[in-house]
Amino acid sequence: MSVASAEDAEPSLPNQSSLTDTPDGPKEQLRSIGIMPDVWVTQFYQGQTEGDGSKTWRYGGKLDTFLKVDAEKLGLWRGFHVNVQYEHYFGQNINRTDFALIPVNTALAYVERDGYHSALSVSITQDFGEYFSVSAGKFNMMTLASKTPLIGGGGIDTFMNRAFALPSTGVAYTAFRGGAGDRVVLSAPYLIGGIVTIKTEPINFALMIADPRSAIDPRVIERPFEKGLAVGGAATLKTEIAGLRGFHTLRAAYSNARGIDLEDIADVPRPSALGSSVRTKKGFWFTSYAIQQNFVQSEQNSEVGWGLFTLATLSDGNPSPVRWSVLAGLGGNNLLAGRENDRWGIGFFHFGLTEPLLAGLSALGVNRRSEGGMEAFYNLAITRWLRLSADLQVIDPWNPTKSGATYAALRLQTKF
Repeated sequence: MSVASAEDAEPSLPNQSSLTDTPDGPKEQLRSIGIMPDVWVTQFYQGQTEGDGSKTWRYGGKLDTFLKVDAEKLGLWRGFHVNVQYEHYFGQNINRTDFALIPVNTALAYVERDGYHSALSVSITQDFGEYFSVSAGKFNMMTLASKTPLIGGGGIDTFMNRAFALPSTGVAYTAFRGGAGDRVVLSAPYLIGGIVTIKTEPINFALMIADPRSAIDPRVIERPFEKGLAVGGAATLKTEIAGLRGFHTLRAAYSNARGIDLEDIADVPRPSALGSSVRTKKGFWFTSYAIQQNFVQSEQNSEVGWGLFTLATLSDGNPSPVRWSVLAGLGGNNLLAGRENDRWGIGFFHFGLTEPLLAGLSALGVNRRSEGGMEAFYNLAITRWLRLSADLQVIDPWNPTKSGATYAALRLQTKF
């Protein structure tokens, strides 16, 4: 018996999936009737060690509360599920205290200093057999990103920088006033809409229709689709090379919403001047191609392994502020005996800002450039429900007058 399977067979505290998930305990009994609660607390201590920004270290965190309901186990109809996620934020973070364009702490990037400190996402799903499902509601895109094997994670257990933790997966809505943390809007962290999923072999398909604006804004919930809609599709091909699993994902999206015409930036000297007189442009489009390929994987479990990930994106460039982006790296599990639950990763990214944006800012005397950087992390599984991560980022900021910045962080996640 392998180490991993032996651990799974032992009903001991370190090997439980969460602190309170004891054999025949309350959580196991609730699961038997279709009610699945979870509580996670993730704490961060992060600071900038090199560069021109503040050298202050900040402590903060977030509480994630999940509730999944399986209607069939409750004696209702088959295939119906409810997913609820409540997030509460506490403490401080270093986002927006530095000169980086892309948030260096994704999990805490969407908290306004004097704004919201909690968020609620609710979605429902109806499965029609094993291969077709329909979902609708308010989706937490950071949580959805955490389901990808090598990249993603939403900033709570793998990479922390938004470039890796919440990669762009759709149109970038450039509103007059973007969501908190979006110095350049990439794609919204919260969306209202619907998703259709079709699973076949070897290709899975997904179609999403959503309001392109971030559902952080209460107005999006009160008046959905008033500014237009976004339609996106994805096709994921599952591959196997020499017995090693991999994925190729092609995405495309379009929105009929209007955004700021970036050719008009030079005519707007102050952000406060943004208003009805600002010229807008209709239509966003986005496409991307991603590869994830294991180089090494466990003989007992193909989901445990490490390998290559890469993502390349291309957009319209106006009104989308990011014309292209690319990232690549290595990551996955530590396959040393007894350390299979540890995770690690290292990667680089570069965001190519669109020329109309850079030229417009330059005309205002604000010199900016594209931004790139690299990040490395190691996530130590002290137990299956207690994880300690160390994270290091080196960023070449979009302000050319500022020197390169280095960020270090410790992250502790507890699953109750």
